[in-house]
Amino acid sequence: MAAVTDELVTWYANRVVGRLRLDAEARFCFLYEPSWTASADAFPISLSLQFTPDEVVGGAAHAFFANLLPEGTVRTAVCRRLGISEANDFALLKAIGGECAGALTIASSREKHREEHDYKRLSAKRLQPLVANEDLVPLLVGGQSTRLSLAGAQDKLPVAMIDGHLHLPLGSSPSTHILKFPNRRYAHLPANEAFVMGFARRLDLDVVETELYTKTDPACLLVTRYDRRSADSITRLHQEDFCQALGLLPSTKYEQEGGPSVARVAEVTRSHSTSPLVDIRRLVQWQAFNVVSGNSDGHGKNLSILYDGREVVLAPFYDLLSTRHYETLDRKLAMSIGGRRDPDQVLRLQWETLARDAGLAPKAVLGIIRDLVERIGETLPVWTAEFRSRNGAGPILQTLPGSIDKRARSLARKLGS
Repeated sequence: MAAVTDELVTWYANRVVGRLRLDAEARFCFLYEPSWTASADAFPISLSLQFTPDEVVGGAAHAFFANLLPEGTVRTAVCRRLGISEANDFALLKAIGGECAGALTIASSREKHREEHDYKRLSAKRLQPLVANEDLVPLLVGGQSTRLSLAGAQDKLPVAMIDGHLHLPLGSSPSTHILKFPNRRYAHLPANEAFVMGFARRLDLDVVETELYTKTDPACLLVTRYDRRSADSITRLHQEDFCQALGLLPSTKYEQEGGPSVARVAEVTRSHSTSPLVDIRRLVQWQAFNVVSGNSDGHGKNLSILYDGREVVLAPFYDLLSTRHYETLDRKLAMSIGGRRDPDQVLRLQWETLARDAGLAPKAVLGIIRDLVERIGETLPVWTAEFRSRNGAGPILQTLPGSIDKRARSLARKLGS
């Protein structure tokens, strides 16, 4: 028998959306609040959790909430800090579910919930020890003052940019940015992502804004959150990644493990996007850019759906970097192209197969990719010079632009005329 657990309440601003508990078999059980589903402006929290008067047990209920939590070594460190078993998703969600991806806040039913806007300034002096010692990052989460959760396996911290200065959100206060820390195992990781993300933006791909945060040594990466809107106050926007949308646990985020494929993402996009043709075209650009930039980590959690009022769109792209820059990382694509995961073995035939799998005309897909490759040749030297002017001639510039140019030329040859 499972230990008795208190109920967790899912909030949208100051409104109760639903309630989460564990049953006697330790399964996640989610029940929508009747007052929420009866509201004219209410929305299902996931494509996999449509409105129902019945409790949803296990499956999609567990997957949606598990995907809000950190993974890998970050999860290990946070759980160690909080004295929680790594396998205990429910307890971890209770501890750090105050500020998650998207618009929802998770809190114990025993807590008095209110929409908070309380912040503490983060000086460069306070940030520096976190940069120098990766083990210190979990010290900022899980206490009475901070309840921050970001999915993924990289050390990162939700922060708020207020009056030009970084602040730490207290309680369940919303953040505006994500600060990604350097990693001892992967040299110059923030610069790598800053270069690749900035390059994607120069190519007119819809990506989040990023910049190197150079007030720490080494530099961090400052990422603007697409699921936040800042005006007079910070507003959360609802979103979900494709593992959540498909009811898949984060352990199956890779296609080879049963996770989303390009075709499956295209199918969901076609069915639910407000602008399906635009978004599927963007999806093709994203996968082609992954090949050229050397990003082998484009998995189901690195694509999301953004719900902004009546608009449902493929969210701006994020977490783009050249994983092939690091010899110890898998060089194979997270999502295959025409059945092939080795990007060096992807030929015109595989792109045509991907097109048909995604419900597109092969000629249209080849045109999208050729256009992207052509613009890469024109834009790469300009962006490299701009990046050098902004950030100096760092080590990443010694190899990354050349490898991107080489892969772009190779892709152009494989597509032919």
